[in-house]
Amino acid sequence: MKGLDDTICALSTAPGRAGIAVVRVSGSGCFPIIRRLFIPDQRGAELSPRRAILGRVVEADSGKELDRGLATCFPAPHSYTGEDVAELSLHGSPVIVRAVLQALCGRGARIAEPGEFTMRAFLRGRMDLVQAEAVRDIIEATTLYQAQVASRQQSGQLSRLLAPAKKLLIDTIVQLESAVEFADEDLALESRDVLAGNLADVKKRLEHLIASFRKGRVVREGFALAIAGRPNVGKSSLFNALLSQERSIVTEFAGTTRDLVSEYTQISGIPVRLLDTAGLRASTDEIEQLGVERSYGAMADADEILLVVDASQPISAEDWNLRTQLTDFSCIVVYNKSDLPVSWPVEEKCAYAGTHPHVDVSAATGEHLDVLQAAIMERLFGHAGPEGDDMLVTNLRHCQCLEGALEHLTRGAVALRSGLSEEYVLVDLHAGLSKFGELTGETGAEDLLGEIFSRFCVGK
Repeated sequence: MKGLDDTICALSTAPGRAGIAVVRVSGSGCFPIIRRLFIPDQRGAELSPRRAILGRVVEADSGKELDRGLATCFPAPHSYTGEDVAELSLHGSPVIVRAVLQALCGRGARIAEPGEFTMRAFLRGRMDLVQAEAVRDIIEATTLYQAQVASRQQSGQLSRLLAPAKKLLIDTIVQLESAVEFADEDLALESRDVLAGNLADVKKRLEHLIASFRKGRVVREGFALAIAGRPNVGKSSLFNALLSQERSIVTEFAGTTRDLVSEYTQISGIPVRLLDTAGLRASTDEIEQLGVERSYGAMADADEILLVVDASQPISAEDWNLRTQLTDFSCIVVYNKSDLPVSWPVEEKCAYAGTHPHVDVSAATGEHLDVLQAAIMERLFGHAGPEGDDMLVTNLRHCQCLEGALEHLTRGAVALRSGLSEEYVLVDLHAGLSKFGELTGETGAEDLLGEIFSRFCVGK
């Protein structure tokens, strides 16, 4: 990062042509620069806090008008960055935006680096590091549910949930430090059993948050769903039905899909990469066999597999052979073509599915697709679904910090119960506390901060 005392500017809306563009300026020189470039329409009008004023933006040297727009000022510390901030709302022309940014730089500002606005907000205490990273997640969200989860983190939910555990850990450290520093004093200190109980409480809270990362990763990154089965069971029809578009070619001839077809969609607000695989069967056709091999590779990499069966045809040895091959995979058995006369008795369906859930659907009519989607969500998130947890850890860095804290606290608790001296216990407890600080950015190294904020877009 360049000097944090510089006045910075950047386009904060998406680049390109649009109805409106917002240019943001932040820093101690922000308001003097704006007053020299922005002339209010109303004579004698002054830029006042959080009040939009209509006027003209002019060139730095010639004073020629560049555009007409609105200027809004946000004095420190009540602004996004905690510094003096101004926003110019202009017509959404790249030519105008470029000229205005040049005018701002001509008066002493510089173009902001990626994430510099949010980094300044973090460094000036407007948000912690977890909240700052959530800003990027909100911007990069591809579904509304992803944005809502990120918004909860941006509001400080994770930090608030950790606050009681952190306080309990600090209280435990204080007790042990007092026992060391004032060993000759008659202080009323908690027993080791009580302190061990405190650490057990902290560990339980950490374990709950760490466990939520399995679901949180899927919410943030999405999941891969492979559709597999024998030729002509309706895999491509189901693929198209889940996409709500005709993406894969569907014919009455077996073996139409010979290669892997993938597409992105969402189910219940969770991004999903659908994989339509080639029909699984033995073949002497070299091209078809290559498709089958790719299908098995896709299934191995997928988070979940839909094993599609044609329920309108009697069960065959090939069906059982395929079911045996997928025994160790996470599957949902889909009995397709339920709009046709069914050839599988209920007992046979249950026996074939075994411990895997199974659903009757019709890819042709869309019947029970909602039931299938609900089964997919339950398979990934449990009966409560993705919204079953109050808080989901979605960031790998956050999970690693929590795991590091848990590891140190576990060692500290063992040392405490083993009767080792307080100094041995405190080494791990202080290390665990530093992991809390690393999570929220209180003890973050400069290179870590640079890596995090470099991934932001310019203007944030």
